[in-house]
Amino acid sequence: MMIDFHSHILPDFDDGANDVNMSMAMLSASKAMGVDVVVSTSHCYPTSSRDVDKFLSERDRAYSGLKEAYERADSPMPEIRMGSEVHLIGDLTRFKRLKELCVADTNYMLVEMPMSPWNDDAIDNLYKLSISGIKPIIAHAERNLSQTAALLDSLYELDILIQINSESFGMSPLKKFTDGMMRNKMIHIIGTDMHNMTTRRPTMDRAKKYISKRFGDECWEYLMGNAQTILNGEEISYRSLRGFKKRGIF
Repeated sequence: MMIDFHSHILPDFDDGANDVNMSMAMLSASKAMGVDVVVSTSHCYPTSSRDVDKFLSERDRAYSGLKEAYERADSPMPEIRMGSEVHLIGDLTRFKRLKELCVADTNYMLVEMPMSPWNDDAIDNLYKLSISGIKPIIAHAERNLSQTAALLDSLYELDILIQINSESFGMSPLKKFTDGMMRNKMIHIIGTDMHNMTTRRPTMDRAKKYISKRFGDECWEYLMGNAQTILNGEEISYRSLRGFKKRGIF
């Protein structure tokens, strides 16, 4: 089972697919490389409960448009599971309908951290999410390299899961980072973060090839297993998390 846990496939909704044809091309390309499930995680920037209501309503509209084309498709397509990528703007727990932003009716939420330097408030807001029953997954954590080591370590202390984009594996500037994160049990979920078929296209096949060669097939199966566990509505125990060292001189 191959699961792409981060994507922007809904047509004319956020900064992802600009129309249904683009959405279908992204899904078709994903299926061709072996992807079985694509989690749709459109951007959500809530500053009030009204923003959450508007997002959910517009997401339903966009999904309905895609669903019509999806059901008419002549070739097999990946299963679509709904979610969102929620920007951490203050304390999210003050908003109603928060659980509806989670992935596929689970308690897991893909959270986009601020690009600006984090402070204790950002970590405190993650903690508030956790104790409210929402389990944060940090989206594309490789973008947060500039944060202090102490704040990054606090993610581990809070039992927060981490997602890395597929295209980041194999990039020379990030090899040391991904090697260290993988070794220290701090990479748990993989997603393409695909937005289109050009600059930010599906790349799960590239990630599978790189991870299997550098860390072993068992590592890839572990990452896909984590995603499956979440979609099954089950909890990932931090005691079950594993680290993998790179193999040989590759």
